[in-house]
Amino acid sequence: MTVGKLVYKILFFADTQMKKHLFRLGVFFVCLFVLRQDSLPVAAPVYLPPHIDVQAGDWILRSGTAAESRIIGHLSQSSFSHIGMIVATAPDILVAHATTDDDADHPDQVLLSPIASFLAADKAEAFALVRPRFLNSGQRAQTARYAFKQVGKPFVLDRKSEPHFYCTTLILDAVRTEYPAFQPRWQYLDTVVLKGYYLFPQAFLQEDVEWLYDSRSDSGNRPAQRHSVR
Repeated sequence: MTVGKLVYKILFFADTQMKKHLFRLGVFFVCLFVLRQDSLPVAAPVYLPPHIDVQAGDWILRSGTAAESRIIGHLSQSSFSHIGMIVATAPDILVAHATTDDDADHPDQVLLSPIASFLAADKAEAFALVRPRFLNSGQRAQTARYAFKQVGKPFVLDRKSEPHFYCTTLILDAVRTEYPAFQPRWQYLDTVVLKGYYLFPQAFLQEDVEWLYDSRSDSGNRPAQRHSVR
């Protein structure tokens, strides 16, 4: 996504009260420009090792390469800025994920991406694969079927109190079809253009998950993390 497109989206979904803060918005735009100019070079490709036992319903998170990914990581204090769900493992591993610009021909919607595309060097610096342990294999498969059926659904970024649908809420909705009590922690933002509760990928790592692989350490032996605070 270009910075201009990101600015348009943020302005479109921002609280109308924000329109009174033109000077502050101008500062924000400059910051975005600086971040874009300071973006890291394209990283070496990352791959999922063939010995990893990937199953439908697993969650895959990536650390994006774009400036907006760095903003998400900064706001959520996380390495990860995007999340998708494994919905097929054969003949190819496929990821369902809500995104703005992974596919220029199909912007702002849920995509079904081969894992090689999801982890392409221009999109991912690092990634992690985790499995929700509070769901059995049958339940995870059902969540994958739900996510698969959302392909093409429009991407809508907005706070919790307004209609919304983005990468994390796709996973949230899918999991709740099998586990209605699922309540990942939403984060409150009070920034120049974003005010309200938003759900970040990091929240899913604070649930009861099994770490299958983490490219940052090239090890699938990270301890499970869970924080019960809501």
